[in-house]
Amino acid sequence: MKFTQKLLVFLITAATPFSWGCAMKDSCIKSDKDFYEKKEVRILITDSGLGGISVTAGLEEKLFNLKIWDKVELIFFNALPSANYRYNDLPSMEEKARIFNIALEKMEEKYVPDLILIACNTLSVVYPHTEFSKNTKTKVLGIVEFGVEQVLEELKKNPDYDVIITGTNTTIESRDHEKILTEKGINKERIVNQACAGLESEIQHNPQSDLVYGMIELYLDEGVNRLKDKNNKTIVSLCCSHYGFSENYFTEIIKELNNANSIVLNPNNRMIEEVAKEEFRNRAVTSEIKVLVVSRAEITREERESIGNFIEPYAERTANALKNYGYIPDLFNISK
Repeated sequence: MKFTQKLLVFLITAATPFSWGCAMKDSCIKSDKDFYEKKEVRILITDSGLGGISVTAGLEEKLFNLKIWDKVELIFFNALPSANYRYNDLPSMEEKARIFNIALEKMEEKYVPDLILIACNTLSVVYPHTEFSKNTKTKVLGIVEFGVEQVLEELKKNPDYDVIITGTNTTIESRDHEKILTEKGINKERIVNQACAGLESEIQHNPQSDLVYGMIELYLDEGVNRLKDKNNKTIVSLCCSHYGFSENYFTEIIKELNNANSIVLNPNNRMIEEVAKEEFRNRAVTSEIKVLVVSRAEITREERESIGNFIEPYAERTANALKNYGYIPDLFNISK
């Protein structure tokens, strides 16, 4: 097992109503023929950091191969106000909703997207509290519903598995995943909510570092020890889009700590599949894909290179857009 002194330093430092854009039973675009009959579409992906870049990259790869539309513009809009002003650090849901609402209004006004994907569990939890969610006519999909759908489908196949929900403090404190699962008949005692404080930030710096491995090991160990039977087979749901960049670590560690048959689910993949539908393959002869990355918060060279190099083998356009991102300090004005 890997464990670093840097992890100990980090831990010492770190110590110091419910809905989405669409209902689970009827996703916004599952039957939206108008959306798929367009020749050109603009899809905006947003996150409070770079986790949603994995969704952007996955969409680039799948849509290029599927050729659903003649032209696709993917815009990644980082809704983080600044590196030192993170949603999980804000004092109340009201303040989180106020900031995200401002960002959402700017997304719609500046880019006029056909679809907004909230590729962030934290912001998906915040979204129902925004005024934008009540007034917008733009189609919006949050990622929480996809994580819940994945878990429910897996439990149908493996009804004896327990569940560990991993995510940021905001996501875990909301208990949104747990609420829906219990409403669907899953025994609450089989669900562990495991907050992974600071993990998303470290993944953004380097998703394959020893520090990230050690943090995942620590948090999964905490989660496993809170299960009724820590040797039982378990589903680990990655309810933070950053975690997908380190999915291999989650898989390796849960099998060691818990049970060799335990599995890891990545909701990012389900969100990608929801947009890039196989049934619409080859509607276009070719598909021109453009990617733009914009951010109010400065993205460090280390972060751009680390994430960019990770996705470049399968999503060159997204990698290049990230490495050459649009740094726009007045992208949205949080002082409104």
